[in-house]
Amino acid sequence: MKETIRLFVAVDLSPGIREWLGAAKAYLAPRIPPGAVRWMDPGAIHLTLKFLGETLPRRTGEIRAELDDLVRFFKPFPLTAEGLGCFPNTVRPRVVWAGVRGESSLGKLHERLEEALGRIGFPAERRVFSPHLTLGRVKDGVAGARLEEIGRAVEAASMKSAPGMEVRDLCLFRSVLRPGGAEYTVLHRAQFTG
Repeated sequence: MKETIRLFVAVDLSPGIREWLGAAKAYLAPRIPPGAVRWMDPGAIHLTLKFLGETLPRRTGEIRAELDDLVRFFKPFPLTAEGLGCFPNTVRPRVVWAGVRGESSLGKLHERLEEALGRIGFPAERRVFSPHLTLGRVKDGVAGARLEEIGRAVEAASMKSAPGMEVRDLCLFRSVLRPGGAEYTVLHRAQFTG
């Protein structure tokens, strides 16, 4: 069996947005039933554009080449985090997220990324692209009143927008799953040159 690595393409976040995500987590955590949500480390949160999954290491060269070609068509654009919500909704929350603003440019970038990586055999995502930053995942077995409490806490949350950042590149990340959570490494940074 050939060894594979777990890959995805994402936007790396600024320290200001990570700090805001930490504040959102600190605000929500005491308002949600203890142990109901597995919170993400704000330092590890990123804006995923395309999950590639388990991939042969030799394919990273062609992925990097596609990213380098794609970024020629994009100029840096503004992005910020704002608002909190849940997937699929606050009645049956499974994921607690922060929203992002800058969606027009992100939408175009995502569309072109899907086309570029589709050319080298990575199938397009069937779900509609919904840019977000995952703050936490509701643990298996959480149901009933505890789910309702999570949804109410998220609906009631009121936070100002995060400080803005400028998206200047796309990153190819490697993810290694560990007992304490995933570890992320940037394998390639493709700078926008458009």
